[in-house]
Amino acid sequence: MLILTCSMTAAGAQSRVAPLIYADDLEAVGRRATASQIPIMLVFTRPDCPYCARAKSAHLEALSAAQSTKVVLREIEAGNDSIPLRDFQGSKTTHGEFARQYEVRVVPTVIVVDSAGKLLADAIVGLNGPDFYDLYLEQAIDAARLQLRTR
Repeated sequence: MLILTCSMTAAGAQSRVAPLIYADDLEAVGRRATASQIPIMLVFTRPDCPYCARAKSAHLEALSAAQSTKVVLREIEAGNDSIPLRDFQGSKTTHGEFARQYEVRVVPTVIVVDSAGKLLADAIVGLNGPDFYDLYLEQAIDAARLQLRTR
């Protein structure tokens, strides 16, 4: 299986695609997800990662637009300690610190969580199998939704 990743120390210029919605208040996102009974997909990226740009432009931006009733999608810029964030418990943190809490070491990494930030599906690390990436995303969403329904 081909897995394309950027390490957290990767360098190199890559122009940014139109950004997904950056996470700023996950406590509020959690309330929305609870009210709608849907999971939250967090996408950990870096601006200098060409695989992140590819995952976003080829897969995640369309998913964000099309799946608003199935999943809430937010982007976290891993390694960036200057972007403020309110976590699921309402505490102030940064994107970088939040990524470290989830032990994100390579990007892109996609996780699906509940309204409290608990993992609901296996993480998707890297742009593994680009031809099947949409399927992996859908499977993660479906697994998370099933977990939420069976609680």
